[in-house]
Amino acid sequence: DSIQRVFLEKVDGEYQGACFPFRSGFASAVLRMAQGTDGSMFVGLTNRGWSSLGTASYGLQRLVWTKKMPFEIKEMRAQPEGFELVFTKPVDRKIAADPKSYKLQSYTYTYHSSYGSDEILPRNLEIENITVSDDGLKAELKVKGLRELYVHELNADGVKSKEGQSLLHPDAYYTLNRIPKK
Repeated sequence: DSIQRVFLEKVDGEYQGACFPFRSGFASAVLRMAQGTDGSMFVGLTNRGWSSLGTASYGLQRLVWTKKMPFEIKEMRAQPEGFELVFTKPVDRKIAADPKSYKLQSYTYTYHSSYGSDEILPRNLEIENITVSDDGLKAELKVKGLRELYVHELNADGVKSKEGQSLLHPDAYYTLNRIPKK
């Protein structure tokens, strides 16, 4: 019953990147999306063949942009010693520079022929230092313990915009296949 937004980058010839929550609360599981000529998004729904969180067996819903930019993490880029976050609006620089504004953990999954896996080998990671750009649109997180081939789950619940807004979606999930070289 949800749609994720994706940011991809290429590191050492391999694609990797982050998923961010985009929209949730659809009447059934999302099966297909198509963009209308007016820029709206049509979302096809079904629960056939798997369980879904919505209340309908099927449906079609339309999303229309309000033209109001939400406060979001726009991009999450891998860096040699952590991650760079790009925001849609300037952050409160003092709050965004505080490691207590974030939580970061990494984990992986068991890859096998049957469907699904629990998260395995979880580890909480220490954010050692944060550098916020002068314009407040970027934050570089220096992280101790990055792990290649692991998902790095970031929660930036403490970060606020310059106007005091909370992030609409404070979570990001970065699959780190390769740590960029310096």
